Amino acid sequence: MALPLSNEHDYFAPQVNKSDRKIAVQYGRMFRLAGLAQQLPPGPALDVGCGAGPGLRYLLRRGATVFGADANGYALRQAAALVAAQGLVQMDATAAFPFQPASFGLVIASEVIEHLPGGLPFLQACRRILRPGGLLLLTTPNLWDVRRITAPLVGRLWTGDTDPTHINLYTPARLRHELQAIGFEAVRVRTGLKPMRWLPPHRNPIAVPYPPLIGNGMVAVGRAC
Repeated sequence: MALPLSNEHDYFAPQVNKSDRKIAVQYGRMFRLAGLAQQLPPGPALDVGCGAGPGLRYLLRRGATVFGADANGYALRQAAALVAAQGLVQMDATAAFPFQPASFGLVIASEVIEHLPGGLPFLQACRRILRPGGLLLLTTPNLWDVRRITAPLVGRLWTGDTDPTHINLYTPARLRHELQAIGFEAVRVRTGLKPMRWLPPHRNPIAVPYPPLIGNGMVAVGRAC
């Protein structure tokens, strides 16, 4: 994502300043919805669109060997100051990935695919660099989010529409279909990445879920064959 230089500090500051506890809650929920709460797949992990590195910090705490990639050089410099990653690469997610085939056991792409003009080339690139049996884990806004209907009723803008670079929004059905079309197996798509509410608001919050399919945000996982 290209940002004006004057905005880079403010945009990435929440990632830089996010506490380990908040990262554990956010990414822990993501990995639980993906069925990866207990064990990560073997092999190095790549975070595509890693930003200033909150996902890398989470993966390191879980013992993974981590690599990061992002289009924004400022974000990568912040990540380098925070994370002892094996490698940080500046790259455009719409271009060819600068990694060898079958390099990673896990590829994460959190809030990336909605910024791309088309998802299939990106998913194909992710599959190419995964080892057989490796997993792609991605998140993206949910076009079936119930708040897309309810937010305008109270004079608000649905969060999926607040970013003008969101040009490729998905429904759960379309995301599942594209993952399967690329050749991913055991595809799992869950909605409600951000729960309806956290209860209670202290160290170990409980997530109050949305009904199926209409929750805020999606988590999808597919296995490379």
